[in-house]
Amino acid sequence: MRMQNRKIQGGLWVLGLFALAACDKTDRSYSLLGAAQTFQQNPSTVEQNKVDILWVVDNSGSMKPFQQNLANNFNSFITNFVSKNFDFHLAVTTSDSYLAGAFWNNNPNYSHFRDGIGTTHTGYPIIDSATPNLQSVFVTNALQGDQGSGDERAFSSFRAALQDPSNSAFHRAGAFLAIIILSDEDDFSDPKRPEYSWFLRNGVPDHDYADPNLETTDSYIQFLDQFTGTTDPALRHYNVSAVAVLDSVCQASHVAQSATTIIGQRYVDLANKTNGVTADICSATYADALNKIQQNIIELSTQFQLDRQPNPASIQVMVNNVVVPNSPTNGWTYVASANSVLFHGTAVPSQGASITVTFDPLAPTN
Repeated sequence: MRMQNRKIQGGLWVLGLFALAACDKTDRSYSLLGAAQTFQQNPSTVEQNKVDILWVVDNSGSMKPFQQNLANNFNSFITNFVSKNFDFHLAVTTSDSYLAGAFWNNNPNYSHFRDGIGTTHTGYPIIDSATPNLQSVFVTNALQGDQGSGDERAFSSFRAALQDPSNSAFHRAGAFLAIIILSDEDDFSDPKRPEYSWFLRNGVPDHDYADPNLETTDSYIQFLDQFTGTTDPALRHYNVSAVAVLDSVCQASHVAQSATTIIGQRYVDLANKTNGVTADICSATYADALNKIQQNIIELSTQFQLDRQPNPASIQVMVNNVVVPNSPTNGWTYVASANSVLFHGTAVPSQGASITVTFDPLAPTN
């Protein structure tokens, strides 16, 4: 029998106890015993359970009521991060942060994280659990008004903000990156078209989604893979969610509707490809939407990868020595593509909890 102890970088301790007993070296026959893994989330660790959340707030002419809806319901989003003692960062950028680029205004102030607007500023462009009056600070940061560009380019704006050196303290190595977009118009990230280019090119309409120069959603997945150090699509260290116009009913009710281009098809595509959440911007209250988004982030950021392939039927999970049921509601599920255990609902462990996973490993194939 062999006992192995190892420490994984980032403060996640894994104790793997397993035995491989040779019955007969000549016929290569083995008896494979059970394995156990114990995960300890330590509040003092550097890497584990860090979550960096970037909000991309559309600040165009029609957005004030939607920003206010976000502010009114922010408690539905942040409560679990606080109660479970997550180590989180919150920051806000806008849908016109792309204007920091040399092709446009060449003004880096556009891509700096926002800590308010006009004469009202919080002094906290990056919010964490220690920020005084955390919720009111976020509300001030997020209420970005309606005087921004009407040429919404949320994708190239979050890229500009993440690449801005002044924001470098926001995303930490090993942290899960969550991007949440609030916008009533689809993304129009086009690196070769100036702002408001429908005035500059004869016959080219506003937000021409047939434009071959439009950057693909896959190009932003490639950017985020590289930015977060993701190498396995099944274990992405980020996701993108959106509160946007999702259907023609919302489109028709919107005072600033623009025929066919307002529905957030690109937001939906990027969210679907990164395990994000989409929600209706026309909802009377965002409480349910924000709760679903935060739950999704918490579940993905507490995903535990196993170091051996288990027999899924044999997996048992305990948190602080209490058995957790196998359930997609308030329990755990096994994700075969990532070889990991994913917690759900009230079963998501708090920071500092002890998680024990036991299972029978699959027998060698040769």
